[in-house]
Order: sequence, then structure tokens, then C-alpha cells
Amino acid sequence: MGNTQSGYTLTRTAATLDSFISELGPEIVYGESLGSSRLLKAVRCRHRNGLVVVKIYIKPDLGASLRKYQRRLKVEREALLDIPNVYSYQTFIDSDKAGYLIRQWVASNLYDRIRSVVPSNSTRAPDSYMPPSTRPFLNSIEKKWIAFQLLNALRDSRSHKIAHGDVKSQNILVTSWNWVYLTDFASHKPTYLPLDDPSDFAFYFDTSGRRSCYVAPERFFASGSRPDGASLPANTDRENKDVRVTEAMDIFSAGCVIAELFREGAPLFTLSQLFKYREGELNIDGLLTLIEDIGVRGLIKDMIALNPEARPTFEAVLHNVRGVVFPEVFYSFLHGYVSSINELPTTAPLTSFHTLGTSPEIVTPTVSAASAATSTVPPMFTVDKNVPEAAVPRDADHKIEKIWADYESLEPYLVEDTGEDTITDVRVDYAPAETSGKPFQDVLPVELCIPNRDSKLLRRKNSRSHGATEDGPALIILALVCANVRNCSQPSSKLRALDIFLALSVHLTDEAKLDRLVPYIVDLLRDDAAAVRSAALRTLLQVLSLVNVITPANASIFPEYIIPNIHPLVHDPEVSVRSLYAQCIVPLADAAVRYLEMSQALKAHGTFKVAADAVEYDPRFEVPYDAALSDLQNAIQEHLITLLVDSSSVVKRAVLHDVSSMCIFLGRQRTNDILLSHMITYLNDRDWLIRYAFFDAIVDVAACVGGRSLEEYILPLMIQALSDVEESVVARVLAALTSLCELGLFQKMRIWELMSANLGFLYHPNSWIRQGATAFIASAAKHLPSSDVWGILYPSLRHFLRSDVRNVDEFSLLTALKPPLERQLFDAALQWAMKADKTQFWRGYKKSPKVESPQDSVAMIRKAITPLRIKTDEDEGQLAKLRQLGMTSTEEAKLVSMRDYILKLANAVSSYALREKTDEESEILKTIAHVELQKLRVVPQTVFLRTRTTDLMSRIPRSLPTSRNYTLDRPRSPRTDTSHVSRPPSIDHTYSGAPFEDLRRRLTAINGSGISLPSSLPHRPSSLSGPTPSLTTGLTLDDLPQVSDRPGSPTDSVLSGLNPPLNRAMPRLHVGSGDGQKAAPAIGSSKANATGHLEATSKMRPEGSPEYSGRTSPVSATGTVLGPHWRRSSSLAPISTYDGHEAGINNLLEHLYLDSNREYQHDFGPRVHEGPVRRRNTVRQSFTPRDGTARRPEAALITQLSSHTDAVTALAVSPDHVFFVSSSDDKTVKVWDTARLERNVTSKPRFSYAQHHAKVKAVCMLEGVHCFASAAEDGSLHVVRVHINQSGALPRYLKTQTIREHRMSRPGEYIACMTHYDSESASNLVYATTQSTICLLDLRTMRILLSMEQPSHSGPIMTMCLDRKHTWVITGTASGVLTLWDIRFGLMIKTWKTASATTSGSSRIYQCVVHPSRGRGRWVIVAVEAARPPSQGSPSTLLEVWDIETTRLVETYGTRNVSKASAAVDEPQEHSGGTTEPTAAAAIAALVRLRQQGAGLQGPRRPSTEAPVREPSFNGSSPDIHALVVGHEFGGHSTIHRSTGSSLNSEGLSTGGRGFMVSGSEDRKLTLWDLGRVERTTILSGVELENEKPSYSSTSSSSSSTTNYLETWLLSAQSSSQQNRPPQRMTLLSNSQQYLLRPHQDTITALACIDSPFRCGILSGDHSGGIKVWRVDGTD
Repeated sequence: MGNTQSGYTLTRTAATLDSFISELGPEIVYGESLGSSRLLKAVRCRHRNGLVVVKIYIKPDLGASLRKYQRRLKVEREALLDIPNVYSYQTFIDSDKAGYLIRQWVASNLYDRIRSVVPSNSTRAPDSYMPPSTRPFLNSIEKKWIAFQLLNALRDSRSHKIAHGDVKSQNILVTSWNWVYLTDFASHKPTYLPLDDPSDFAFYFDTSGRRSCYVAPERFFASGSRPDGASLPANTDRENKDVRVTEAMDIFSAGCVIAELFREGAPLFTLSQLFKYREGELNIDGLLTLIEDIGVRGLIKDMIALNPEARPTFEAVLHNVRGVVFPEVFYSFLHGYVSSINELPTTAPLTSFHTLGTSPEIVTPTVSAASAATSTVPPMFTVDKNVPEAAVPRDADHKIEKIWADYESLEPYLVEDTGEDTITDVRVDYAPAETSGKPFQDVLPVELCIPNRDSKLLRRKNSRSHGATEDGPALIILALVCANVRNCSQPSSKLRALDIFLALSVHLTDEAKLDRLVPYIVDLLRDDAAAVRSAALRTLLQVLSLVNVITPANASIFPEYIIPNIHPLVHDPEVSVRSLYAQCIVPLADAAVRYLEMSQALKAHGTFKVAADAVEYDPRFEVPYDAALSDLQNAIQEHLITLLVDSSSVVKRAVLHDVSSMCIFLGRQRTNDILLSHMITYLNDRDWLIRYAFFDAIVDVAACVGGRSLEEYILPLMIQALSDVEESVVARVLAALTSLCELGLFQKMRIWELMSANLGFLYHPNSWIRQGATAFIASAAKHLPSSDVWGILYPSLRHFLRSDVRNVDEFSLLTALKPPLERQLFDAALQWAMKADKTQFWRGYKKSPKVESPQDSVAMIRKAITPLRIKTDEDEGQLAKLRQLGMTSTEEAKLVSMRDYILKLANAVSSYALREKTDEESEILKTIAHVELQKLRVVPQTVFLRTRTTDLMSRIPRSLPTSRNYTLDRPRSPRTDTSHVSRPPSIDHTYSGAPFEDLRRRLTAINGSGISLPSSLPHRPSSLSGPTPSLTTGLTLDDLPQVSDRPGSPTDSVLSGLNPPLNRAMPRLHVGSGDGQKAAPAIGSSKANATGHLEATSKMRPEGSPEYSGRTSPVSATGTVLGPHWRRSSSLAPISTYDGHEAGINNLLEHLYLDSNREYQHDFGPRVHEGPVRRRNTVRQSFTPRDGTARRPEAALITQLSSHTDAVTALAVSPDHVFFVSSSDDKTVKVWDTARLERNVTSKPRFSYAQHHAKVKAVCMLEGVHCFASAAEDGSLHVVRVHINQSGALPRYLKTQTIREHRMSRPGEYIACMTHYDSESASNLVYATTQSTICLLDLRTMRILLSMEQPSHSGPIMTMCLDRKHTWVITGTASGVLTLWDIRFGLMIKTWKTASATTSGSSRIYQCVVHPSRGRGRWVIVAVEAARPPSQGSPSTLLEVWDIETTRLVETYGTRNVSKASAAVDEPQEHSGGTTEPTAAAAIAALVRLRQQGAGLQGPRRPSTEAPVREPSFNGSSPDIHALVVGHEFGGHSTIHRSTGSSLNSEGLSTGGRGFMVSGSEDRKLTLWDLGRVERTTILSGVELENEKPSYSSTSSSSSSTTNYLETWLLSAQSSSQQNRPPQRMTLLSNSQQYLLRPHQDTITALACIDSPFRCGILSGDHSGGIKVWRVDGTD
């Protein structure tokens, strides 16, 4: 970190930067390189709490000390800690190879924020204006705010006697809320630079390579002279001169930065321009012409004065421009307030900055000064692990709360200062309350909820608009709120942020509202909380309504931005959000039209094309106003239709809130077609409130659609609604009729018709109905001639009045009305009318169908009030009951007048009650809970399925006449066609027997294979007659001649209901094998005539059909494809005891029958044999060496397959070892031909299956077929068949075909491991998911047969092990928990922790397999995560063997490093399974307790990308085993992947050999373990040196039954001494060559064994994507 370039060897930079980052420990991971600096290499890295920047100084000499610079940096950091706009390094680390400066990463600096992008072919002058590339563009107030903070930071640094030395735009960090941090203080860089050697400037200061210069001119000196002008001695070394940077130098650099800021990213000086300026040859006035502000221009001139003494100090600069360039509010309020907002709250439960992982650019420079230079990086942020993240507020929530609480005192500073009064004297006027027709229902204007402030929006004094003329301090506060609202965790904070947005909107310009405020409000429309989405919608509409002027860039904001982002609210799951949007859709439409009109005004004035060279606007793409309005109406119409048919009545009522404006927006035609047609359906709703809302809004709709729609559609519905069961609805209908009558929309005859229907309401007991009827009569009288009123209307109206009236108006009629009918009598009469079929009182009254004249209306009224003369005994009895309730003759006359209304009301009440009862029964049927069949009057019936049809054929009488009907979902053809039927000579021939028994048996077999061939009985009695079959023959099977018997055709692959080739015409009768082997047909002759109806060709089943193919899950039972009119009663061979004729039940029974009796599906292909295919004699004899010792196995590398580009996750071998498949994180599964390993060796796969769109995490082969199952991270599961033709000498690969698909139901869940086995009735796939679910899936029907949930606090499932008899399964988790499940009954038997997890608290389980040779199938081998050994010689456990019956540890496999071969080994201790935590709370408490005690913490593990050099140190990391494969006999084909029940004797012991195990570990070693003789274990690949061989031994104890198997590595003194020496050149080259020639360069992640085309083959895949094929020689 010196000031010269000498000694900086290029060989030191040849090493990659990630190798230096690895020195910092495992907590910091290399990300990417930043920039191209030569002095300090900047690297962005990942830390567990976020992103950090690491600057690396590579030492030219190993062991060089940087202690002097370390002390200087520490002093600087402590001095700058309290300055709000300064961000120093957080820690400094000095190692042997390099020095490291570490600080938190910030997303952007000032250069990134203001830089301009100039096209390469542009002819623009360098100093001309170019817009910046980062939006939103900074305006004048924001640029001044950034410059003000920069000057404050430099002033405060100077007050602490700290100079920066390298002030430039790249060293000024800018957050998303425009807060500035000055960083990268350059005390280690030279103060003076040679004038004649620009290489020093490029090395130290030109890190970006732009040649821009911010260095003061006096810092350059000529050769042979001192920096101050004196002569420079020849022997003086400038590196030893400790000359500090003066304040004038930093003033000049700051002036250049401010000039670049106001010049839109164009630098003020390049290096050559600075030299000219130093010599007085460059005039800066021309460079500053782009800056319009005169005050800023003068400020920059003073700061970059050529004479250093003429430059002001930072304090003087801030004082001189106060109130001139920088507003007074910056000094008095804004800077201190924003600084206080950035401070973390002291009462927060989190002691760290919590939003680092969410948004890396939102940072706080509060770091501890106690960080020391240690060998590891201290935690920069500490988080309280006991507090859940979602349960506590974040730092952003506290900031929003503070701004919200302080807004009342903050708002006076946001008003523009006119210069006449001080800020504290500013007065604001509140906007008057806007008038609204429905003040308690209207959404706008939005009421604010801010403490100590009126709820109304502010309106500026002497201004009629809600907006500012230019941007002010409110824009700075807005940026602060917007940056924090994205990281709020509590909905209350977001609601308060929306209130702040709305309060700030009146202080913003219209452009700032649309560009700065609206995007953040739109983002809150997708919030998880419904209250936030609703408030965001209200705020958005309010802000949009405050805009009066738009810019050309925002002309299409509604169709392109607002409406598409609001569209998801139409389908929002919360009713409150949908109802609010329904209320807001009218203001939204009005605002959209207003913005469209403003954009048209811009086009009319020619302001769309703002510049002569603008390319954003093309007149050819200009949309006319009518077309734009139509598009807008279509978009709003789509939303409106969805809301009109919403399932909630609340949403429907909200749509009708302001329907008049909606009608105006849509126009008459759209209102009639869309709005009215959907509104009419509201009258059928059970909710009376929606019917009330309909009639409340129908007046405006009727006025829009016109008189024709009113008379034909609306008026009949209103008349019908006069008898609604809810009286409030009736009153609303009368009010609507009154309003329509006042508008003059009724013709004269319609008024008379309505008059006759409303007079009876004058006696109604409801006062609102009486008042509504009176208002309608009074309104109608105004539209009738006086002669009609007094000559026709009044005589009928007189019966309802106590006295005559002078005028027929509402007040006079209400005053003179007779008392209404008593409510008690009205209710009793209503109950009587509901029994109207038994009484003459109600049946005898009939109303005239239509009123043709006023005379008809009068006659109808008089008839209605005339008492009934003929009464039955029932009438007399009911009238007597009413008289007992107090009915007099006067009341009886009132009852007679209301007879029409009461009868209609009684019918409506009865219909409503019946519909309610039906709805209740429907709800019972829809429920998913337990249903009591007795309530539905269902009598259960037990049905038994019979055995296979072929077994029943022998019991059917042969004399049964039969004709077949073959149907395959084909359309019925009514025509008769005999041209395709052969016609032998016509004779009469009858037989008493059934000679075609063989043919009958074959057809029945086809029926059992998935094709229904029901028979019809043409001679049955007529009582059982059914629909005519498609094919009817005139003769029976008994009429056919005798034929010779032929061999039966195979029926196992006759026809598959799931086979894909349905796009071609299917044959009439598909009999025979589908594999190309034709069955022998039954041939015979007959002279009888045969006639029949032929069916049309078969049709494909459309999507959405109830019959599923079974290819995807969930799926219904596959099987029959019966015709639509087929009946089970005509079946030749009944499959069950059910004798009914219900088509649905017959369908279900046939599906169940076929599922239980059909053969293996044809989709999976033919069965293949287990074991490898020997194409040549490849048996190799074992040769014994001359010394008589057994030769150890050796591995020869056959080939390397490098087709994968990412980590290999699994390997699987086909049952016959013809091919194997590999899955990878590169989203592919590749199929490899094993024959190519012997002939024509190539590294290309046969197939590359890329149908997964995510990383493939698991793959397994299906038993007995050429199919594999693969699962990916997106939750998908594919079953793929590999089509292979093995008829020739070598297999011929045809294609791969996806035959099954399945997907996880929960988001983020995918399959971690899986295995497959066949049973008698199903093809079972057992899989475990990342969300602790174990499922048993039947691949034939794609039904989940069993699902088991493991407790989530046990950790995610990593591996799974199935026993040989397929009765139990064991799962291993990432926290070291083993769980035993019984898959026969879906029960969890037991759960325990491994020994490693019990000791260390948590130990990951990598693999779990059944022991191949010991334990009688009850021992399992578990690969666990190895912990760091506590001392030298202590073993690290790699494998644990457990007895699942006794939950006891029986064997362990470990490794150790010792310096002496005779080192003692501790006796093994007996260990039982550790107890797991019963609940999630207990698991969390145990984890916290473990962290507090400091137990269970493993040492820093070596990354998998690091070189696998074995270091003989005491703190070395143990190599974990990631892949494992076991078997009985190495070189045979029975491994753990296949069922090995045949190799077990009656006692469950293996009879196939000693057993072997192949392991692949993290340190790239491939080890072959001999489980019978552990001393014969050998490492096949991965040993560094030939003489580096471990020894293997076993240790047992008399006190315990546990046996330890140890792998011992001997650390020689020679190797230790060599390791202490510095590496020589030849040694480095030799090690590098050996490193390149190692078999595996990364962690071995997958293993498999193959025995074709040679025995003893091993497949190994690693984390880098490579696959190695090995052949092992020397095995017994």
C-alpha cells in the first residue's frame, strides 16, 4: 500500500482474486470484481448479513508489514465515526499475502447516478447536454441537496483534521433517498504527482479509465523541482515524504465534482485539459455554460480557482452561498432532520440493520469502532435470533412512524419561501369540503389521518390548484419516504406512508407526482395486506385527480401503466378490495378520460415532440382520439363486467355507487348491452340490499338507455318488484317510479297502468311505502291533464281519503289519507293468502291483463275495491279469525283494496321460502365435511366386484344369443350402409351350440383391457329394451359356422387407453398385439345375410373432457371408453352385483374393475430382464501376485463425460444395464449408452431431456422397464420412457417420451429424493419433498395412495431409504434426525437423532442405505456430516450404522490423522439414538441454547472449490461422504437400487458375498470399502501421492457392542518439514500438473455401479458437472 509502483511484481497478480477472498474465512464468499483499479482490487462479496466490498492490496513481497497504514486507518475511522455524511471502512485485515479493507456495499455512487450514455456513432460534441442514464433524473433541488451534503462532509472531516485526498464522483455513495456518503479516504495515496509521467496518475487516481481528472493542479510538479517550486535533491525518495493534502486541494476536487453534477455527468477536466488549465491556456467559462444557475456557476469558479490561496475554505463556501444557492431550510432544518431519521432506533429489538438482505442500497453507516485487525472478519451486524423477523417492525417501519408523527411540525418547512416572510410564518389554507351527492359513501376526497393536522388536503394560498410550481424540499422528504416504504414489514407503517404521500402531493409539481410518487403507490397495490391495497388504490386515485398538467412522457400513463397494474384488483381474494375498486372504477374512468383529453391538447399544440432530435415520438404511431377513447372504454368495460358478475353482493352494490357517470363514460349502446343486461340479474339475488341498490341506480340507467329499453325491459321488472318480500325494496321502487315520472319518461297509458298498481299501497301499514305511493300519484297528476285528474283519477282516489282535497299534491294527500291497515291484520291476511288454492276470496279475483285506456284503469280500481259476494266456508272462517283480531267493515274494505298486492306478495314469499330450502340442500351437497346420508334420504347399497371376465365366461350359457356393440366415443350415424359388409350366399342356417367360444373369449379379453364391448339382446322382452346399438346384426353367434381353434392372441398389450396415437383413425376392431405381432384371427364362413348400421370414425376426446388420460395428476380412474347410451344391463359378463341402470354408477364400477384387473400399462413399454446383458466374454480372471499376497483393487479411468454444465445431482442405471441416466443442476437429464463405453467411446449422450425448467434434483429408474422418473426444483415430476429397439447386435435408440407428469401443490416445494418399486396392483413411486412430506404415488393412475407429514422442526428431508420388502422407509434430515415410517399403514414408528447430531447439536445426513450383508435387513448405513476433530489423532465419524429395531449404534466408519502408526485408539462407546424435540418451540429453544453455550459450532469448512491438498494440521476438516452405493458382490448387478429379496435366505442373511460399499467424499476421493474385510479397503481415486496410502483397522470393546472402523493417515516428519518450507518453482509446477490430472476436480455428488459392457464398473459425478467411468480390476 505504498506510494510507488516499484516492486509490484506481475506474478503476484496472476493469482485469481477468489483465492485471496478465501483467506477471509467461510463467511465471506467471492461475488464479482468491481472496476479495473491497479492499486486496490475492488471485489463485491457475499456475507451472511448482506453484500460487502473488499478492497485488496496485494503485497509485492510475502510477509511485508502494513502496520503503519493500519494504525493510520484506525485513527481515521475513529475520527470520522460521528460524521453523518462520511462512511469509512469497517475493518482492516492484514495477512501474509495481502491487506484487506472491508465495508458494506452500496448500490450506486454519484458517477452511476448522473453519468450520461453517449452512443458510439453519435456526432454530439463532448460538452453538449446529454440526459443521464439513471431514472428518475435529478432536478435542481436534488443536485443542490447532494452538493450541500458533500460540502458538509468535507467541512466536518477537515474539522477533525482528516483530509480526503481523492474526492471524485466514484467515491461519493448515493442512496436511493439521495443521502450522500463520502468514502474511500486516500491517505495512502501520494500527495504530489510528476508532471511528465502520467502513469502515476493512472495508477493511483484514474481507476475508471475515463481520463477524467479531479486532482488540484498544484499537486503536479515538474521533474527536478520540489512541489513548492524549489529544487528537488536527486537522492530524495518521494515515497518517504509524508506530505498531507491541504484543504485547498480538496476544495478544487469538490468543485470539479459539483461541476460534473450540474453538467449532467460530463466531467469538467480531463488530464490534458487540467494541464492546459494549469498553464493558463484553458478558459473555464465555456465549460460552465451548461450550468443555468448563476449562483452555482459562481460557486464552482471560486472553488476551482487556479491560485490555491484564492480558494475559500469549506466553512466559507457554506456561509457565502447560504440562502443564495442552497435554501435556508437546508441549514436550519432539513439536513439535521434527515440525519436523525437515518439513525437506528434505540428501542428496536434488532441490534442490526435488518434490511440489508432486502435492499442492499439502503444502509446506515453506524459501525462499531471496536473492530480490530484479526485473522477473521468480525460480524458486522448481529441479529437477535430469538425474535422472528415477521413479528417485529423493521428499521424502515420506525422511520416511517417518525416522519408520520413529526409531519405536523415538518409541513411548514415544505412550503415555498417567497422571500417576504420567514418559513415559520408561512400560512396555508385548507381546501373546502368538496360537495358530493353521497358524502358517506364517496371514496374521494380521501381523508388524511395525521396527528395534530386537519384531515383535508392543503390548498396553496392564492392558488386554485393542489400543486407546486417548482420542486422544493418536499421532494427530498418524498425520496426518504419512498425508499423506506419498500422495506416496511407492518401494514400500519405502509398505511401511514400513504397518508404522508397524499399530504406531500400538494407540495409537489404535477410531473413529480406522476414520475416520483405514482410508481411507489402502484407497487403497494400488490401488497399482502388487503388494507394496504385498498388504501393504495384510494391514494392513487386522489393523486391522479390532483394533476392538472401532464408531460408528453406521461401522455399514455393510463392505458400503458395504471390500468394494467390495477387489473389484478378485479380478481383480488379480499371482498373489501374488490368492493373498493368497484366504487373507484367511475373516478378512475373519469380521470382516464381527463388525461386523454390533456394528451390530445398536447398533440394539438405540437408539444409532443419536445426536441428536434428526439426519437421517442413518431407521428406515424399517433392514435386518434376516438380510437384511444374506444380502447379506454374497452379496458374499463372488461373490469366492469368482472365486477358486475362478482360472487359477492357487496361488490355488486359498490358497482352501482355512481352509475350515472359510468353511463356517460360508456355511452348509450354500451350501457344498454353491458351495464343494463348484467344489472337485471341482480333482481334474482337473495340479498335484498342489492335489489335495493338496483332500483336506487335504475333511474340514471333508464335516463341513459332511453324510453324503449325502459318500457320493454325496465318497467316490467319494476312492476314485478312492487310485490317484493322486502318492504324497503318496494319503497325504493316507488321512489324510482316517481323520479322516472318526474323526468317525463313515461307515456300517458303507462302512467295509468302504474296508477292502478299503486293505489292499494295507500293502505299499506309501512309509512315509507304509503309516502312513496303518494309521491308517485302526485307526480303523475302533474303530467296528466286536469280533466283526467279530476274526472278519472280523483273519483277512484276519493275512496282512500278522509276528506276532499283542493290540490292533488303530496302534502295534501298525506294529510287526508285514511289510517292504514293494521300490521297484525296485514300479516294474518298474508298467511291466509299463502293458502289461496283453498279459498274463493283470493281465487275469485282476477286482474285484467293490460290497461288500454283510462276507463280500463278506473274499472280495474273499482273492481279491486268491490267486496266479494260469493264466499266459501273457508273464507268465512278466515274472515272470522280476522274479525277476532279487530277487523271491522272499514278494515275489510282496506283489505279488499290491497287484495292484489297481498296475493302477489304471498306467492313471492312462498317462492322465496322454497328457494331457501333448495339452497340449504345444495349447500349440504357442496360441503366437504361429513355428510349424513339420512338427511338426503339415501339408502346405502353394497356392491361386490367380480373376478376377471375370462373366469366368468365359462359360467355363461352358450345358447345365449348375443350381438356385439363396439363403441369408442364415436358419433352416432343414422344412415345404413352395407357397402362395406361382405355378403356371402344367403342361406338359413341355425346351430344349437356356440362354436365361436375362442372368439368370444378373445373379445372378452379385449373388453377387460380397456375397451367396452357391451352386448345387446335383440330377442329380450320389450320391458328391457334400450337404445338401438350402433351395430346390429341379424344373426347371433350361434348362427355362425364352426371354425378350427387357433392359438389365443396376447391380451396384455392389446390396447392402452393412454396411448398417444389418437390423431389417426382407429380401426373398427383393434384386436391383436400392439407390438407388431399380429394375433391369429378366427376365420369362418357363413351363407347368412348380415346387415347393420356402421358407426362414424372415432373422434379425439377434447380437452376438459371428464375422461382423463391418466398422463397428469390428479387423474380419474382410467379404463373404459363407453358410449354415451350404453347400459350395463346388456353386458354379457357382469363385473359386479349392481343391477341398476344408472349410467354414472356403471361407469364408476367399470373404472374400479379395470383398475384392479388390468395388466401393466402399455405406456411404460415391455418388461426387461434384471441384470446386465453380456454381448461378449468379458470375464477377467483374478491373478495372484508372486509373493502370495492378495492384489488390491485398482481403478482405471475409461472415459470422462463432460456434457453437463452444472453439478451432477443423481445417477441411475437401467435394470438391464443397457443405459444410465444422469441429472444435473443445468436443468437437463442425459441418457448415456453403456455400449459406447466399449465400442466407439464418445462423450456425447444419446438423449438430453430438457423438459424441466428448473434444476433437476432427483432421478431414479423404474423397475423392469426402460423408464426413469426425474424431479426438478419447480415442483415438477416427469416419468420418461426411453424407446430402445434391441433387435440388432447393438441397441438402437429411437426417442424419449414423457408419459407421466405430476406437480407439487404447495409453492416452493419439490422432491428431494425418491425410489420406485412394483407391486401386484400398482407401480409405486415413493418420494420425499423439501417440506417434509413423504408420498406414495401410483404411476399407473397418478393417484397419491399415501401421504405422510414429518414434523417440520426436524429439518428438511435430505435422503430416504426403502427396505427390501417395501414395508418401511427411513428418512434423514439436514439436522441429523432419522425417522422410521411404516408405509403399509402410514404410521411413524420412531424418530431419533444420530450420534453426531446428539454430540454437536446438528449434523446433516447426506445418504442412507440398507446394510447389504449384516443386520438381516434391519441395519442402515448413514452418511453424516463430520465435525472438526478436537485434537490430533481424534477420529471424525463419516458413517454410522444403526439397528432400527433397537435404535442402537452398532458400527461407525471414521478417519483420523496421526503422526505415529502406533497411536492409541479410544474404545468405542455404546450409543442409543438421541431424543428429538417434540415441538417446534422446543427445537428453537434448543438451537438458541446451543448457540449461547457455544457448543456444536464446527470449524470453518473448506469450500468445495478449494484445492484438495491434505494438510497435516490439527484443525483440518474431515472429508464428508456425499455419495454412497452398496451391494452384495462387487461385479454383480444386485445393488441397493434394485430389489434384492432373491439374494436373502430364510433368515434374512445375504448369500451373495461379503458386501461392498463405494463412497464419494467432499475431498474428491473415491473409496471402495470391503465390508467383510475392512483391511482390504482401498482408495480408487483422489490420493495425492503414490506413497500416501491410509491404513484401515477395526476396534471393538468388550463393554459395548459397537465396532469402529478407522481410516488412518500417517503424517510423516519429512512431509511436515517440507510443508514449512516456502514453495519452490518446480514444486509449484509439479503440484499444478498433478492438480490438473486429478480424476475429480470437485466434490463427488453421485455414484452408481454398472456391469455392462464390463464388470466392476463405477460411475461417479461431481459438483462441476463431470462424470467419470471407472473399471476396477483386482477384485476377488
